[in-house]
Amino acid sequence: MEVSQSTFTIAGILTTVHGLDQLPPQPSSVACLWLLHPRLQTKECMAPLASQAIQAWNSRQTTSGLIAVSFDQRNHGSRKVDGVANEDWRGGNPRHAQDMFSIYHGTATDTSLLLSYLPAYISLTPSQHLVLGQSLGGHATWHCVLHEPRISTAISIIGCPDYTALMEQRAAKSKLPSDLVGSQNFPQALVEAVGQWDPAGSLMRRLSNAESPTPIEKERLRAHMWANLQGKRLLNLSGGADKLVPYECGEAFLQFFKKTIQEDPRLAFEFEDLVFEGVGHETTPKMAEIAVNFICDSIASDRPVTSRVKTSKI
Repeated sequence: MEVSQSTFTIAGILTTVHGLDQLPPQPSSVACLWLLHPRLQTKECMAPLASQAIQAWNSRQTTSGLIAVSFDQRNHGSRKVDGVANEDWRGGNPRHAQDMFSIYHGTATDTSLLLSYLPAYISLTPSQHLVLGQSLGGHATWHCVLHEPRISTAISIIGCPDYTALMEQRAAKSKLPSDLVGSQNFPQALVEAVGQWDPAGSLMRRLSNAESPTPIEKERLRAHMWANLQGKRLLNLSGGADKLVPYECGEAFLQFFKKTIQEDPRLAFEFEDLVFEGVGHETTPKMAEIAVNFICDSIASDRPVTSRVKTSKI
């Protein structure tokens, strides 16, 4: 079954809403899935996932509905102004680090903006919001779940929660000088932005010692986690053979993140970290299936969110 697409210009951004025509008559509630596309792609590439998720939800024959929303990330598709700014160092962009981070930080900001104004254009107010992003969109998804309180469920696919580690690995492959952070390739203003918005930057790298934070640091970290993650669910899907966004770049943070969750059983936050062995920088059909099931189960769940961590290799 084909899923409808309706495009609105919201805040100057072409915004496609999938599935409005497939909503049940007078739905009891409507969930909204925000779809964030990869680097060098456009919102159109997210249509298959939108269709898969909406059809899977509608097959459950409930009185509630699901719509999905996609839009072009900054400097992509209808918003593209400079092609070089989307390239990496080896692609001829000397400002790769600041360009990429600012683009997907902007995408997370745009998600919050569009989330606020969408009801004025579609004449309904979603009861819950979910976000799924791939690659560049996966990086942005981590920002959304950490900094947007209205998003309750997030799925990051082949994204990375530690921007500094990712750029250091990429810089080494590009044969840049080893002292990356603070250099012209990773300026101090970018260091400060990463420290404020990046998951590893804001949660782990501010500590004097991530393995053994001081009591004051532990309390600040706990308060930050409670303020930003309480009541949420996050699924992280990675390719074990991914060379563009290696799982290893985020591994130190992910271990720290899981340990922090497990040490505070009162924190109602569920985190699943799944690594697909032999999979490169791609979204496989199995990944998409697991992501869609996670979306549908999260929407349908009537049980309270608990403190839970799951790690698996598939």
